[in-house]
Amino acid sequence: MSTLRTAEGFRDHVSEQRFSVLRQPIVNLADGKIHHHEWLVRFDHDDHLEGVLRPAELSGVIKDLDLSMLAQAIIVLNENPDGSGIAINLSGASVDKPNFKSSVLACLTALKASPTKLIIELTESWDMAELSYAEVLLSELKTRGHPVCLDDVGAGAASIRYLRALPCNWLKIDGGFVAAAFNTARDRAILKALLSLRDPLDVRFIAEGVETEEIRDFVKQLGFDAAQGYAIGHPEPEPRIS
Repeated sequence: MSTLRTAEGFRDHVSEQRFSVLRQPIVNLADGKIHHHEWLVRFDHDDHLEGVLRPAELSGVIKDLDLSMLAQAIIVLNENPDGSGIAINLSGASVDKPNFKSSVLACLTALKASPTKLIIELTESWDMAELSYAEVLLSELKTRGHPVCLDDVGAGAASIRYLRALPCNWLKIDGGFVAAAFNTARDRAILKALLSLRDPLDVRFIAEGVETEEIRDFVKQLGFDAAQGYAIGHPEPEPRIS
């Protein structure tokens, strides 16, 4: 088994920064301007990313990566306070732990840029049984001015439970759900119903997986606020990280 798939090997890769950071733009559909970039991690290894991150979530060492990405984003934002915002992912497996909040808040003491520039995305790859820790952390982040985004909404069974319990500013709709809505009336009706929650919940919507101009036109017509995908912009190396 690859050492990257063991807890010790994963921790070594993170501590030695044996990974690269890519950025992918999220664009406002109303004016075509970049709202912010999402940071994506790629390890310098042949392992499929999901096959690496899942064992890290199960062992709990995913928090090392989450905190590393957070710390690097803070450095970049402090050096470029007028640049575009950065969205970093926090795994539910990290947020689900009682001591993770203190680690996040300790990192944030170094942030000098506007908190609105640092967007926090909670991934849905880990099904949190107990949402109280996540609710407390995300509420604190939102109060501090950090936009909070629920990622991959529509991809798993936890979406509605998370939406009911967790504070957020953005909902990022899973690309598979977007593609299904483009192709079938049933999924389109469900997506339209979800979009109708914008004003009652005071949230905004990002369409993920926008890979063609047709889907870009489709999500804009449906009323999405922003979009991400190859038709918007490909992931590229983050130039501000050596």
